[in-house]
Amino acid sequence: MRRALFLALLLLGATASALPVADYVTALERIDALLASNQLASAQSEARALVGTEVTWGKGKFRADETVLQAIVTAQDVDGPHRARLLSTIVELRRATGMESARGDRKLLARIAAEQQAPELPIGGAIPTTIEEDLPLLERIARAISDALEWVGEKLGRFLRWLLDFLPRRLQPDAGNPVSRWIVFAIVGAIVAIVVLLAIFVLRRSRGAAPDAVETSAPLGSRADEDPLSRGATEWERYAAQLAGAGKFREAIRAWYHAVLVTCYAAGILHFRKGRTNWEYVASLGPAVEWRPDMIELTRHFEREWYGSLHSTPDALDECSHRAQQILGTLRGDE
Repeated sequence: MRRALFLALLLLGATASALPVADYVTALERIDALLASNQLASAQSEARALVGTEVTWGKGKFRADETVLQAIVTAQDVDGPHRARLLSTIVELRRATGMESARGDRKLLARIAAEQQAPELPIGGAIPTTIEEDLPLLERIARAISDALEWVGEKLGRFLRWLLDFLPRRLQPDAGNPVSRWIVFAIVGAIVAIVVLLAIFVLRRSRGAAPDAVETSAPLGSRADEDPLSRGATEWERYAAQLAGAGKFREAIRAWYHAVLVTCYAAGILHFRKGRTNWEYVASLGPAVEWRPDMIELTRHFEREWYGSLHSTPDALDECSHRAQQILGTLRGDE
């Protein structure tokens, strides 16, 4: 209550005339005492009241340092840089005005100064560095290989220690029982050898396995094979190759024939109509069509193989595929 009354009297006097520098220093010291006694709210209230106050001394007038006062008003704790600045301001004002220097909180100033300094690097830490640009290429490679081998050795050692944890305690290697140590090493070596052999076997098997060269949208022998429009021309060609690889030469011949029909449909040369025979399609081709003879021969071979026999030979497939590829090349402008 006395402090509040004293502060009110100071401010009342400040409104009539400027605050003497001695009273200003006294007010600052009182704020510091409040901070020292952990009364942050009271210190902030008095600092806020001093903002904008005009101070007079022997050489003239000046305003209270708002940077110091506002730092206290916005502070979150009683200690910190704001209190160190407050103490420095008090000491400087006493020195400049010839007043007796007040005893500052040296411990607080030292601790705050230490907090503002960057910590020293810990002893024994590893600092990553880059390889000098002027090193020869072979030396760089040698260093890289050495680092890689060191990393592999470390990981292998950790793996071996992990394996040793699964062994019974009586088989754990120790300095007093060299026989058990060699037994453990033999067991671990056998385990590592088995793991390596399994890895090599898996790699060889994965390399030897070849994916299917041809994929189709329908399985072999599907009922969709009867409809030429069930696939595109390119799909029929791939399907013919797959059928030939499976030994289904008769079905491969039909696939080649359907590839030609679908290409003619797409080019507008032939028009699909359900129930139309293959020879009716051939008859709709005009004499001016240069590949008409090939189409006649292809149709004759297809009719003979598909309707006249149960099994076709590879030679018959070669004959039909050759004529079909000639017609497709002409229609696509390959020739």
